[in-house]
Amino acid sequence: MKKSFLVLMTAIGLLVGATASAANCVSQNEMKEIASHFTQFRNLANKEYCYDGSQTSNLIATIMYMRTTAFEADMPKSSDELFSGRFSSSWYEYFIGRIADINVQASCPKGVGAYVYGFGNTMYVCPMMLTDSFSALDRASVFMHEARHIDGYPHTTCSKGPRKGLQGACDRRIADGGSYAVTVETYAQIAKYATDIHPALKAYSLASAVTYADETFETPAKVERRDELLLVSKNKSFFALDLTKSNQIQALGQVAELGHIVNRAQHLILFPEDKNLPAKYVFTKNEGEIAQAAGESVVEYNAETPAQRAELLDLHIGAQWIAKVYASKVRFACDPRSSATSDLELKDTQAVGIAYLTGYDRAGRLNHLMTTNGTVYEFGCSEAKKPFLRASTVKLDQNFKRIHKVGNVVVGLTPEGNLFQIDGVKSTPLTTSLDGQIYEIAPRQSYGFFGN
Repeated sequence: MKKSFLVLMTAIGLLVGATASAANCVSQNEMKEIASHFTQFRNLANKEYCYDGSQTSNLIATIMYMRTTAFEADMPKSSDELFSGRFSSSWYEYFIGRIADINVQASCPKGVGAYVYGFGNTMYVCPMMLTDSFSALDRASVFMHEARHIDGYPHTTCSKGPRKGLQGACDRRIADGGSYAVTVETYAQIAKYATDIHPALKAYSLASAVTYADETFETPAKVERRDELLLVSKNKSFFALDLTKSNQIQALGQVAELGHIVNRAQHLILFPEDKNLPAKYVFTKNEGEIAQAAGESVVEYNAETPAQRAELLDLHIGAQWIAKVYASKVRFACDPRSSATSDLELKDTQAVGIAYLTGYDRAGRLNHLMTTNGTVYEFGCSEAKKPFLRASTVKLDQNFKRIHKVGNVVVGLTPEGNLFQIDGVKSTPLTTSLDGQIYEIAPRQSYGFFGN
């Protein structure tokens, strides 16, 4: 029986694209060293190896990532549970101390990226993990995760939270130091202490560390954080609004294009207003971009024509279900282990967008939908994986473009670019220095360990 497997399905995993390596080739000396630990590369040991996008190429790129990524000499642990430093000394030495053979599989069950058995020291890697849809950074985290299982740390079925009911998708607690603790720490170490990687990769790693800390432990990991509201102004600037400090606004960075921001766990995805442009991960402090696909829904969206892209009004990405909002219907994917979808139609009205009246919740099963005639609908997927769309009793006293709950405050953005605080059926102006200039809002968190 398999001891572990990595689930990387539509709503659960963090599907990312390849990032260009700093060097296109691996030296003869490096290949000789790699082949001394992994005999499958013995035929490549006496020459320079250049990356070509093959499965072998992506394996070697991942091994090199573990061998060569540089970190600060001093890496203090966090005051919360994001980083203890217990796996920080040498990723490559840790890996080769547990894995002696990497076996590439011809096929695997849907969603499985890599696994090990309860015996031996072979790691089995699935084809999906060895394409240019994944970066060496993410594969390195997966490989470290699987290596930890060799030390005798199995997973458990999640009894609560975003992954409730998923077999082998949780550990008991982060303090036990199991495979998901390794996942959290590798991402946190990159985000905080890596010295020679692209700033956008560090920002991506930060969000990944917190996502796994939030979702993969039966006892929630302690993460020091503060809830904020992200604002995008009409002149393409990012701001953070702290609703606990007299609506204090902090300037962050710039965004290349205006558009709708969708949350995917701790990640932010931008769907540009210009439908000729692809959707992509977006970072708020001028970190730049990474060539990557932000999940299967985004891959599908980017494959469409501009006219088809314009039909999508909003998107909810939960841990186990996805809903695509169109003018006259909502398309649901309620089973993370299946590619099946189902549509529910709106009657006598059209959708405007999602209202997160109770906050963006990856574990939640119900959200609200604003419509053109003012009726607010409830929509979601039940625990039985059945979609629903029904009129609710919620009333709004004016039209809103976007609604998000941040902390204990529900904030609405009007089409005119103003913010209102919503209390039940009544909304009152939420005054800021950006009144009339706000184009988009989204929930955001900052974290003590990362100092942002």
